[in-house]
Amino acid sequence: MVPIYAVLVDYNKPLEESPSYQALRRQKDIVTIVCDNSTQVELDQNLVQKDGNVYLSMHGNRGLSKAYNRALDHIEEEDPVLEGFVMLFDDDTDIPDSYFDCVRKAIKENDADIYLPLITDERPDLGYLSPSILKDVYMHRTMDPWSLTKEEICGINSGMVIRLSLFADYRYNEDLFLDHVDHDFIRSMRKRNAKIRIIDTELHQHFSAFETNGNKAIARFTILKKDMREFYKPTFKGRLFCEYVLLRRKASIFYYTRDMRIWFR
Repeated sequence: MVPIYAVLVDYNKPLEESPSYQALRRQKDIVTIVCDNSTQVELDQNLVQKDGNVYLSMHGNRGLSKAYNRALDHIEEEDPVLEGFVMLFDDDTDIPDSYFDCVRKAIKENDADIYLPLITDERPDLGYLSPSILKDVYMHRTMDPWSLTKEEICGINSGMVIRLSLFADYRYNEDLFLDHVDHDFIRSMRKRNAKIRIIDTELHQHFSAFETNGNKAIARFTILKKDMREFYKPTFKGRLFCEYVLLRRKASIFYYTRDMRIWFR
């Protein structure tokens, strides 16, 4: 049997309340690695171990990329050959059993390196959250992911299934804390001609509404700004586009918070 791992990055959500973990713990053929980025909640390590899974403390919120790399290092220590696949999740994704059935079928067919499920959120009118389009510097949703070409397909981390051998000489960019970690990975794998395929199963991602608290919105923007500048820094066009997007985001934050401080960030 091909080994299947799941990496779940938890941030202040008790595992008993995590729909992602509750779905994963029912899958006895999947080893789930819980990377604990929590700063306010103490996760139940005994529950993870009792379920036959792996708990890794990040000793605070170290960001997505470092959590993923810690999990990958653990997998490689256990299996230096890096056989099998790994799937990625955050702590608040609804995962139906049909998703796992679809993943097992795709792995058995073994015709791609990366599998992307269909991801929806509270704005289906804007198109699928993932797969999405990444073409040159432009990134946006699509209403028809099945029409995406290999030169433009992108996607988010949630539910992504990845052939472990891709990580034999690759790790996530730890200069990215939270945003664009997934897009940076896909961009790198496209350059390596990794085969990406959509699988016909759907997950729902929970995203909170626009933040109206100025302090929280500014703190979140600070992370976004750093990550976006890292992601877009390779080209002059990308750097210009980044500043344009950040300016629009500032305007949006001001609209919802009326906090003047955002203009000086």
